[in-house]
Order: sequence, then structure tokens, then C-alpha cells
Amino acid sequence: MKRKNHLYKEILKTEHALEMYNTIKHNCKNKKEVYRFSLNLNQNIQEIIKKLETLNYKFDKYRIFIINEPKYRLIMSEKIEDKIVNHLVAKYILLPTLDSSLIDSNVATRYEKGSAHAFKLFLKYSNRLFREKKEIYILKIDISKYFYNIDHEICKMLVRKKIKDKYALKIIDDIIDTTNYAYINNEVKRLVTKEKRRVNNLNIAENSKKHKIETLDSIPMYYNKKGLPIGNMTSQILAVYYLSEVDHYIKEKLKFKNYIRYMDDLIIMDTDKDRLKEGYIKIKEKIESLKLKTNKKSNLYRLSNGVSFLGYTFKNNKKFTKLYIRYNAQTAKRIKRRLKNLKRFDYEKYEKSKSSYKGYLQKCNTSLYQKMMEL
Repeated sequence: MKRKNHLYKEILKTEHALEMYNTIKHNCKNKKEVYRFSLNLNQNIQEIIKKLETLNYKFDKYRIFIINEPKYRLIMSEKIEDKIVNHLVAKYILLPTLDSSLIDSNVATRYEKGSAHAFKLFLKYSNRLFREKKEIYILKIDISKYFYNIDHEICKMLVRKKIKDKYALKIIDDIIDTTNYAYINNEVKRLVTKEKRRVNNLNIAENSKKHKIETLDSIPMYYNKKGLPIGNMTSQILAVYYLSEVDHYIKEKLKFKNYIRYMDDLIIMDTDKDRLKEGYIKIKEKIESLKLKTNKKSNLYRLSNGVSFLGYTFKNNKKFTKLYIRYNAQTAKRIKRRLKNLKRFDYEKYEKSKSSYKGYLQKCNTSLYQKMMEL
């Protein structure tokens, strides 16, 4: 496929920048920042455009947070100007060039795909394999600390296979390189230390304290020229694309038809256990060629014993004719806790979330969702 050129000019259009601002303002939690930016909206937009035109746009430092829902994890927030530029690059440079090269079953964060499409594919593949009346095996492959370990040079090289525009490549490189600064790790260490002190003062069981401390200690640091910023629009697209060659290798070279990738979770379904074992060795080598490693969660499972994916547990009956679907206990607890909190503090959001969760829970072969909806 011919590499695309003349992309950068699309992010220099005022109407596109205003479009991105209007998208961001509805989702931005920092309403004060949105309000301040809106007071001189046209001037602020033109300043962004001018800096982009002169190739002098500089990304500011990230605001870094640690949240504990559903578990401790890192969040990196940009100031509103950087969000606008990030969204411009995502929509007008990355998506038009990268998305068309992705396979259909690479589903995370993509338009009209996501977890709902992955769920449909899982049902489709399992029903296809039920015709063989054999045990269905599932190879689950999980990448260790995926976002933190994406190699900058490899990522840039992969992008250059699709994009020729030197100005577009420069702004993409600048975004990727924003993790190469010491302040990020210093701030993460400070926040982890602060939260560990708070946890140690909590009136909870020692085992719970220990688990929280261990989870905090497992939050990764950024190595130089490694990792994508957590939460960026461009990071999501680049992370979806980074393993695209692995996707094509699995589908086209190894000929596995029943394959799903949800970001760094890879699922292959087959009735031939040995073929999956042999395939895993080759897939692992392909993944390692991108300077990534699979973690201990990667394993071969029998569908008859139950397999967790997308927050559900899938399990077939003994006759290999029917699929039972349950939601994980941790998922149920998390939903219950979130709905109770929302009902107390934000009833409007509670009603919206309740409707959304109902759609999620109704996919399961259980009536327990009715009890959840009574909260």
C-alpha cells in the first residue's frame, strides 16, 4: 500500500480544531479549565494553529494521578491545548492511515467494534466450533505491561510504513517522546509513597493492606524510549496498531480463523490442542520481535472448564452444544459498588449507568442482573 502524504494540513484547519474542542469539553472533568479556555476560545484556537503551522508546538507536562477503580492504575491527564492537538492527530492523521490495515477482529477502542463486537465474535467462533462436537481449547495470550513496554523506535518505524508526510511524522514522534522525561517517574513514585502511607493508616484487615501495597508497588515506571502515555487518544490508536503485524501473522500465516484481539488480550479458539501449542511458540517469537513479552496469564484453557474474557466467564456444556455466560464475581461487586455510590451522589448519572450495565448483564445466562438493577 502506498504511504500517505499531505496529512498535516488537515490539523491546521480552524474548523477541525473547534470540532475537537467541542468533543473534549463534554468529556473533560476539569470544567474550570474548559471554562477558562472558552473565555478566549477563538484566540486560544488560533494560537494552537499558529504553533502547529510554524512547527513550534510543544507539549506540556502531564498531570499524573493514581486511581483505585477497579484497581490501582496510573492516569496521565493533558492540559486542554494538548488534548485538542492529540485529538487532531488521532482523527486526521492516524485513523485515516492506520485503521484500514487492521483486521476485523482487532476490536478495542475502534468505531462500531469494542467489547460488544468482541462478544459477538466469541459467540460466532464458539458456535462454529460446536459443529465439530469436540472439546474447544482457548489460547489466551496477555502482553506484560503493554502500554509501558511499547518500543518508541519500533512504533515510529511501523507508522512510517503507512505515513510519508514528514510534518505529520514529526508531531507523532513528539507525542510518543513525551514519556521520555524524568518528572513522570518522580511523580509516580511520590504518589505511590503517599498512597501507601494512607493505606497503612486505614482500619482494614492486614491482608487487604498487603494486597493494596503490592498492587501499588506493581505500578510500572517508564524506561527511556519505552511506553505510550496512558489515556491519550493517539496512544489508543498506536497501541491498537502496534500489534497489527502479529494479527496478520496469526490470521494469514498460521491460518487461525477464530482469533480476537482486545488491545493486549489475544484469544485463539480451536479444537486442536497441539496446533494451538505449536502456534503459541511462533506467536510468542513474533511478539518478542517487537520487544514485548507475554506474561504468566498466557495459557491454554478448556472451554468446558470456563474461560474469562471481557469481564465474563464463558463455559460450554458437556455435549458441546451450548455456551453458558456468567459475569465475574469481581465485576459484579464493582458494578454494585459503583451504582450505590452514584445513587447517593449523582442520580442522573446513576440512571444512565444503570441502563448501560443492564445491557451488559443481560448477555449472561442468569437472572441475577435483575437483583443488581434493583439497587
